[in-house]
Amino acid sequence: MSEGEKDATPQDLPAWIGLAPGERVLIHELPDRRARLGSYLATLGLFELWRRRTHFILTDRRLVAVRGLVSRDQQIIPLDKVQEATVRGRTVWVSTVGGALGTQPFGPMGREQARRLAEALQRGRPSA
Repeated sequence: MSEGEKDATPQDLPAWIGLAPGERVLIHELPDRRARLGSYLATLGLFELWRRRTHFILTDRRLVAVRGLVSRDQQIIPLDKVQEATVRGRTVWVSTVGGALGTQPFGPMGREQARRLAEALQRGRPSA
């Protein structure tokens, strides 16, 4: 069972990923190992360290991608800015409105992970 198939709780998140009071985790995924098989082979398995430090999180308020071993890069999109979520290959492309974000990629991840995330985004975004 992947992490996105169960009800995620704040306790499932690493301590360095903070949630606002009352914010609920809907999906929490690490990249699927099969999505980056070439990276595993090229690094003789050391890629696993990076994979475990990459999180795709959907809450009832925002979409968050956190990446990085030494320094962390956070990509955050409030759900009220999400216009559309489209799956292309192993990446979810998120189109936003009312801001300078434009279209942002979230991935790579497994195809099933990408489909689940896009569907949850479409269901979870506020109605216009």
